[in-house]
Amino acid sequence: MTRTNFLHIDLHARTGGRANFVIDELSRVPGSCAHVEDPLPPIQIAGPPFAEISDQLNRRLGEAYETTKLGVRKEIRVTQRVLLAGVASYPVAMPETCASLAERRKYRAWRARAAKFFLDLARAHNAICSIVAHHDETFPHLHAVLIPTDTAMLAPALHPGYAAREAAEQECLRQGMPKKEAVAAGRRAYAPAMRQFQDAYHEQVGHPSGHARLVTGRARLPRGEYLALRICHDARDQAILEREQAERERAAIVAETARLIKMGRQASEDVIAMSFSEGMRAVRDGRIEDIVYNPVDHVADLIRGPDVDDVEWEQLLNDLAPAWDQGLLAALEALLATRSRGPAIRRAGAYF
Repeated sequence: MTRTNFLHIDLHARTGGRANFVIDELSRVPGSCAHVEDPLPPIQIAGPPFAEISDQLNRRLGEAYETTKLGVRKEIRVTQRVLLAGVASYPVAMPETCASLAERRKYRAWRARAAKFFLDLARAHNAICSIVAHHDETFPHLHAVLIPTDTAMLAPALHPGYAAREAAEQECLRQGMPKKEAVAAGRRAYAPAMRQFQDAYHEQVGHPSGHARLVTGRARLPRGEYLALRICHDARDQAILEREQAERERAAIVAETARLIKMGRQASEDVIAMSFSEGMRAVRDGRIEDIVYNPVDHVADLIRGPDVDDVEWEQLLNDLAPAWDQGLLAALEALLATRSRGPAIRRAGAYF
C-alpha cells in the first residue's frame, strides 16, 4: 500500500469569529468539533497552548492597524485574514499505528519532522506558532496555527502561494503592466509556489518517512461517492483484522495443544481427560449448541450458545484444545445428535 503525503494550509479571517472558531475546534472545545465522534484532548507538540494562542490572537487583533497611502492609521478590516492553519496527516490509520511498536516509532519520527517544518515556516516570518496532535480521527495528524506579528496581521504573507502571488503582482505593476494583467500574472505564480512548498515538505518530512510525493491514477470522486467508497474500504479492513485475529487465536490453540502433548504421557492424559469432561458439560448446559464444517476443507467449528459471552467462549475453547485431536470432536457430535434426535453434523452451513 502506498503511503502518501498529505499537507494542507489555509487562511482565516475574524469575520463571524472564524479565526477563533478554528482555534476552538483544534482545542476540542465542546460544540466546536461535531465531525469527531469521540473527541480527545489534543496533544501539545510545540509552542504555547491553544488557550494562550486564543488570548494572543484577540489581544493582537485589538492592537492591529493598517496605514493608508496618506499615512492615516485605521483598524484592519474584519475580512483581513489574520491566521494561517496547517494540517499534516500521517498516512497510516490509527488502529494500525497503535498495533505496532515499530509503526508508533515511525509515527513519532514523522511527527517531529512535520512539527519542525511548521516551526521553520513560522520562524522565517517571525510568527507565533502552536502545534498539536490529534489521535481521535481515522488518521493521526498535526495541526499548526500561525499568527503574524506585523502590525497589520497580514497572514497571507505567511502563505507561500499568496505571498508569491502578491510579489508577482507588485513586480508587474512596478514594471508598468496594466492592473488586470498584473493580477493575472500573480494568479499564475500561485500554483508553482505551492508545488515548491509541497516539494519542500516531501524533501524534509515525507521522503525521510518513506512516504510518496504523489499517487498516480487516483480518481477524483464526488464527496458522497468518496464517503461510500471509504465505508466499504473500512469494512474490508475491519474484516481483515478480525480474520487475522481469528487465525492468531487458532494458531495459539494448536501451539498450546502441542506443548501439552510434550509434557509427558501421564500429564497429557490428565489434561485430556479434563478437556473431555469440560466438553461434555458444555454441551449439556448449552454453551456448545452445534458443530458446522467449512464445505471446502471440512474444518470443524463449534457454535456457541446464545447466552455465552466472548470471554467465556474463549476460555472454553482453551479448555477444549488439548483434547481436540484426541477424539473430542466425535464425542461432541454424538452428544449433540442424541440431544437433538437428528443428524449428527450439518454440513450445509459454514461458520466463517
